[in-house]
Amino acid sequence: MATENMTQQVARRRIRPVSNITESKDAVVLSLEMPGVRREDLDINVENDQLIITGRRAERDDGSRYVVRERAYGEYFRSFAIDDTIDREKIDAKLENGVLNLTLHIKESQKPRKIAISAK
Repeated sequence: MATENMTQQVARRRIRPVSNITESKDAVVLSLEMPGVRREDLDINVENDQLIITGRRAERDDGSRYVVRERAYGEYFRSFAIDDTIDREKIDAKLENGVLNLTLHIKESQKPRKIAISAK
C-alpha cells in the first residue's frame, strides 16, 4: 500500500522542533516543542559558537497496524548560533509538558548600564 510507505517516511524523518525566542535585558529564552521526548533522551551542548540540541522520541510498538500515521518519531535536532554576549556557564534547561525552555543568560559585562554624570 503506497500510503503506508509514505507515512513511514514521514514518521522516520529528522525532526526540527519549532521554537520561539524571546529576549530581555538579562537573558535570551528559547522554547522548543519536543513532544514525547524524555529528559534522559535529550542532549544540550555548546560547541564553539553553536548551541546544539538533540533528542530522541522512541517509536512505540504495540503491535497495531497503522492505517494513518502522522506523528513523527526519531531524532530531534536543532542548533542556534550564539555570540559572545551569552554566558556559556549560565545556561539553564527545563523540560515540561513537551516544551524545552532554555535560558541563556547575558554576561554582566554585556548588559546595558547607566552612566552617572558627575557634578564637576
